[in-house]
Amino acid sequence: MPLDRNEALARARRLVPVLRERAPQGETLRRMPDETVADLIDSQLLRLCQPARFGGSELGWDVLCESSIELGQGDGSQAWVANIYGEHPMFVALFEDEAQHEVWDGDANALICASIIPPRNRVEPVSGGFRLGGRWSFASGVHHAAWIILGDLVAGDVADHRLFLVPRAEYRIDDDWHTVGMLGTGSASVVVDAFVPAHRVVAMRDITAGKAPGARVNSAPLYRMPLLGFAQLALAAVPIGIAIGMIEDFRRFIADRSSGATLPTGTELLHERFAEAAAETRAAQLLVMDAARKNTELLEAGVPLGEGDAARTMRDGGYAVTLARRAAMHLFEVTGGRGLYLTAPLQRGFRDVLGASAHGSLGWQRNALRYAQYALSTSHEF
Repeated sequence: MPLDRNEALARARRLVPVLRERAPQGETLRRMPDETVADLIDSQLLRLCQPARFGGSELGWDVLCESSIELGQGDGSQAWVANIYGEHPMFVALFEDEAQHEVWDGDANALICASIIPPRNRVEPVSGGFRLGGRWSFASGVHHAAWIILGDLVAGDVADHRLFLVPRAEYRIDDDWHTVGMLGTGSASVVVDAFVPAHRVVAMRDITAGKAPGARVNSAPLYRMPLLGFAQLALAAVPIGIAIGMIEDFRRFIADRSSGATLPTGTELLHERFAEAAAETRAAQLLVMDAARKNTELLEAGVPLGEGDAARTMRDGGYAVTLARRAAMHLFEVTGGRGLYLTAPLQRGFRDVLGASAHGSLGWQRNALRYAQYALSTSHEF
């Protein structure tokens, strides 16, 4: 049975202690533990954005963001991959109907990863489709995925950014994911030399214009959402969730230090940092969820999302991640020597927030400039 918002969030919250317990295992494996993949599939959280005709819930992007904030409080890496797997059914739903059936007819729970930032690899138009060749990086969740969505430019034309849907048998994983943060995401590279038929190709300009082939057969408002400028809200939700989880870890850290008969020196500083981080993460959560809900409401009302909506969304998502980074730093930098141990959850949260916020779409400067350029060229208020 498809999930509604309340049940989706309830299931996400039940998984938080499970993800927290498996976080060290994920770092050791450098990918999602198999048990977590099974639990996520069983929870149906990975099908939030999957079309109902394939057994999905086709809920709004706001529910995906909200559930990702919840999961992030358990473990950043596992929450990031859960978010990736939750996002990409919406991407697949934008391809031709034939491609959707290829993905889901044999396995309605098929997992999809992606690397959509164009690396300018070989993309050669050939009869019936395209020939791809090269290396795509940062494919989070690639080890358990049955398909990958690759992005690149046709003939190097920046205006012709397309997405290519490729099955697991046609790419090789190069396990190069050795990092300081988000270690358990398994965000390895893939090496490809494959023919991609035309029905498994979609142009980004068609998605932006609301004319993606899949939108003709999937009528829910979700499938009219442009990707660029909007989809990163779900990614932004993960570091916010991690930072909220760090606040709970910090609460325990304070309790451990204050367990004696007298309060230790520096307790007031710890209390101030606790309050400041709580305010920062609360503001970050409100920014992301307000943007996601506004976009969802517009789509449900039949209003296309335009340049102004993208500018506002990028501003709010980018600044929310900045606040999450600030909160993580404010907590970690006062933990002293205790916070340095690899057994301390706070150091993992700190590394994961920094790692997640390094994603190209979440950087504040890029998003701030996009917003400023639009807002200063129009008389509209934001």
